[in-house]
Amino acid sequence: MEKIIAEIAKKFIKNICEKLCEGKLLTEIEPELLKEVKECAAELTKTYISQVDAQILSDKASRRETGHRIERRNDERRLQTQIGEVCYTRTYYKKASGGYEYLTDTFLGIESRERVSEGLSLSLANAAKDMSYGKTSTHVTNGEISRQTVMSRVRRSTAVQEIPGKRQVPELHIDADEAHITLRGGRKSEVPLISVYEGIERHGKRNKCKNVFHISEYGKTTDDLWEQVLTEIEQRYDLTETKIYLHGDGANWIQTGFEWIPNAIFVLDKYHKNKGIKTMTAGIEQSDRKLFDREIRSALAYEDLRFFDEMVHSLCSQLPERTEKIINSAEYLKRFVKGISICKTDPRANNGGCTEPHVSHVLSARLSSRPMAWSKKTLKKLAPVLAAGQLSLHKEQSPKAMPSPLRNAAASASKAFCRGTNRATTGLPHPDAVGVLPISGKITGTQKILSFFG
Repeated sequence: MEKIIAEIAKKFIKNICEKLCEGKLLTEIEPELLKEVKECAAELTKTYISQVDAQILSDKASRRETGHRIERRNDERRLQTQIGEVCYTRTYYKKASGGYEYLTDTFLGIESRERVSEGLSLSLANAAKDMSYGKTSTHVTNGEISRQTVMSRVRRSTAVQEIPGKRQVPELHIDADEAHITLRGGRKSEVPLISVYEGIERHGKRNKCKNVFHISEYGKTTDDLWEQVLTEIEQRYDLTETKIYLHGDGANWIQTGFEWIPNAIFVLDKYHKNKGIKTMTAGIEQSDRKLFDREIRSALAYEDLRFFDEMVHSLCSQLPERTEKIINSAEYLKRFVKGISICKTDPRANNGGCTEPHVSHVLSARLSSRPMAWSKKTLKKLAPVLAAGQLSLHKEQSPKAMPSPLRNAAASASKAFCRGTNRATTGLPHPDAVGVLPISGKITGTQKILSFFG
C-alpha cells in the first residue's frame, strides 16, 4: 500500500510542477491544477477503500463471529463524488441470517445502488436553489450528472431552520404574499411566502429586516400553513408583551392568519396601497394627479370616507371611460382603510411591510423570473428549501448497522492507511525543494525564473 501511495504522490507532484513550468497564465493553469488535485484525491480514496475491503476480508475470525461468508470478490462500483468519479472494487458477502451485503459499502455509509455520494448530492441540491438543473450539473460536476439526477436530489431535500433561544421583543412583523408560477401543462398556481422579522433597521444607506426568517409551503392547506407559522414563532419568541403586525394585500388566505396569530393587527402593504391610488388617478393631468394623490392619501389616513367618496365621484366624472377601474380600486382601499390608517395612528406599523421584495428575492428569482414550468412534487420540496435557505438530504433507506467486530476491523484499516501514508511520503521531496526540481523540455521564461529562485 505504501508503494501505491508513494507512486500517486510522486505522479501528482510531477504533474503539478510540469503544469507550473509551462509559462501559462493563471487563468489557464487553475482548471488544470484543480483537475490534477481531484484525480489525485480520487486515486487516494480508491486506495483507502481497497485497504478497508482487504482488512475486512482478512479478518476471518470476526466474519465467522458475525456470520458473513464470501460470495463474490472484486465487484466493481463507480460513484460520482465531489472529487470526481471514484471507481473501486469490493467483496460481496452472504449473511447467515439471510440476504447479501457489501460490508465495505456499509462501513463507508454508501447506500446500495446509489451512484452519487451524499456530499455531491447536497452540493447539487444547494446549487439548484439558485440555478437551473442543467446549469447546476455544469457548475458542480462539469456536466457529468444528468438534469434528472439533479431534480431527484432536490426532491430528496428537506428544509432546515436554525431555531435560536426564545426571546422577548416589543414588536414582530409578518409579511404574507405569494409568487405566481406556472405548472407543467400551462396551468397557473401560487406559492405562498410568509416572512417574520423584528422590524427594519438601518445599515448604512440601506434598510434591512432584523432577524428575518421565511416560511413557504406548497400543497398545504391555509390552516396548516398558519399553524406552522405560529409554531415557529412560538419556538423563537415569548409573545406575552409583543405587538404583532400582519402586512399583506388582504387576500382571503392572509386573513386566515388572524385566526391563528393572537391579537395581530392588519397593515395593508404599501405596494398594494400605492397601486390602488395610482390606478384611481391614472389618466388625468400631472398637476391634478399630484393633488388627487395627496388628498386621497390624507382621506384614507384619517378614515375620512365621505371626502374620499367625493373624490371618487369627481374622478369618475372626469374620466368616464375609466369608471369601473376607479370604483374597483376605491372599494379595495375602503375595505382595508383601517389597515391604512394604522400607519398614521401607530408609527411602529410603518416599521415593516416588505412583501414584494421578500417574494422577489426568496421565491420569484428561482421559480418565475424566467419562463419555466414546475411539477407539484418538486415544488413541495423546493419551496420550503428556498425559504429556509438551508437543507439536508432525506435518505431513501436507513443506514445499515455494521456488526461491531467487523466495524473494528474496518476502522483499523483507517489507522493503517494513515501510517502507510506517513511512511510512503517520507521519501518525497521536501516542499522547499520544489523550486530546484530539474526542468526538462523547452526552456520558457517562467522556467528561467523558477530556476533563478531555486
